[in-house]
Amino acid sequence: MITADGISVYCAYDELADIASLVPNPRNPNQHPKKQIEMLAKIIKAQGWRAPVTVSNRSGFIVRGHGRLLAGLLLNATQIPVDRQDYASEAEEWADLIADN
Repeated sequence: MITADGISVYCAYDELADIASLVPNPRNPNQHPKKQIEMLAKIIKAQGWRAPVTVSNRSGFIVRGHGRLLAGLLLNATQIPVDRQDYASEAEEWADLIADN
């Protein structure tokens, strides 16, 4: 069983990335309430990582998983599962970011 900081990882991912190296998309329109992040952190701690954070190879920004990043920070995680994706354009990346919210 693979773990990241003692939390089981059940999802497919490309790497266990250093959480400090991940960059939230500054244009992300979705804001997560504190209570939502606290609940997500409890779920991740109890059930493990079931979905990775998606990072664009084109921009380097997080596209999907801003809430999971915040939950990982709340859990004092140093590494979290990351899926790296290739996007053909900024528009394609933006569409995926919006679709996830």
